[in-house]
Amino acid sequence: MLGYARTKLAALGPGKAQVRHGDLYSLPLTESAADLVVMHQVLHYLSDPAAAIQEAARVLLPGGRLLIVDFAPHTLEFLREAHAHERLGFASNQVAQWLSDAGLQPMPARKLPPPAGTGGDMLTVSIWQARKPDPSSGSRRRAQSALEEIRR
Repeated sequence: MLGYARTKLAALGPGKAQVRHGDLYSLPLTESAADLVVMHQVLHYLSDPAAAIQEAARVLLPGGRLLIVDFAPHTLEFLREAHAHERLGFASNQVAQWLSDAGLQPMPARKLPPPAGTGGDMLTVSIWQARKPDPSSGSRRRAQSALEEIRR
């Protein structure tokens, strides 16, 4: 998957994005190193998804975003043994709580249900986004308002 992603990213040009292999609980990045962290279909494999979200929040720049794509709750128990799934999807309120606990500002979640008529073993995919607060953005808005007031 990393090779495929690197091939796709190479088409964007150098310096646009990076794909790295690493430990989700201890990312090989410094604090505030990333504009965007994407966790695509990985949380359901983890024993502690909340810790992985905490680590993603650590490496985000103020104003940066976290994007999580994973399964909504389901009952396909065979995925535990057949594909090593630790969890059978996630409730939106649980993920929102993990995001908040990590100091992030959750945005409304989206659900992508399977196409109609595809059968009972298709999964709904959920998309969660959150932003790391940028304390300086409030200061910038106040400074901008003060400048506008002076100009009047």
